[in-house]
Amino acid sequence: MMKDKKKGVLLDLDGTLWDSSKAVVKAWNEILEKYGLEPLSDEDMKRVMGLSMNRIADILFPNLEPEKRYALMRECELHENEYIRRHGGVLFEGVPALLARLSKHYFTAIISNCQKGYIEAFIQYYGLGKYIDATRAYGDLQKEKDENIQDVMKENDLGSAVYVGDIYNDYVCAQKADVPFILAAYGFGPFDHEPRAESVEEVFAIVQEVLE
Repeated sequence: MMKDKKKGVLLDLDGTLWDSSKAVVKAWNEILEKYGLEPLSDEDMKRVMGLSMNRIADILFPNLEPEKRYALMRECELHENEYIRRHGGVLFEGVPALLARLSKHYFTAIISNCQKGYIEAFIQYYGLGKYIDATRAYGDLQKEKDENIQDVMKENDLGSAVYVGDIYNDYVCAQKADVPFILAAYGFGPFDHEPRAESVEEVFAIVQEVLE
């Protein structure tokens, strides 16, 4: 089977390919400590992962004025990118093999509701760049995930695509972008949906079923 550049596999990052929550919490708490603010827990972070950055700021820092809230968020984001570039996160077992298989057969991209530079930090730390054809983050153009899915498809002339994600918001965005959705049920926010992959190893076969 040759690579079909007209068919795309578009992947979420947090909860689908890795868990960076502990690393992100450590990075953010270094900034919060600097300003004498309450530290975040791992559960605080998992509760908001996958949402757009400003929405996360609204949930985690509701007592700050919007201007200060978003400024704090930007500082946390920059520090987080640098921290992840140096320390990484927890890569889900089987992800390098999955990306290698996907990229051999399909156009492969990562589309995430994260800040600018975060996807690149992930790719750089694990040396996965050769498997990824495109990336798009919320922070690149301040666009929501459904718009980014549509943009990546249009920019790369994809005839069809599937989105793989782990939370309900990923499903909603795939619906808005009019692409099929595969649930990474091993991720942060499993819910009732078919098709679903119970492990990273199951993703490729399900992608084939949906796209072929």
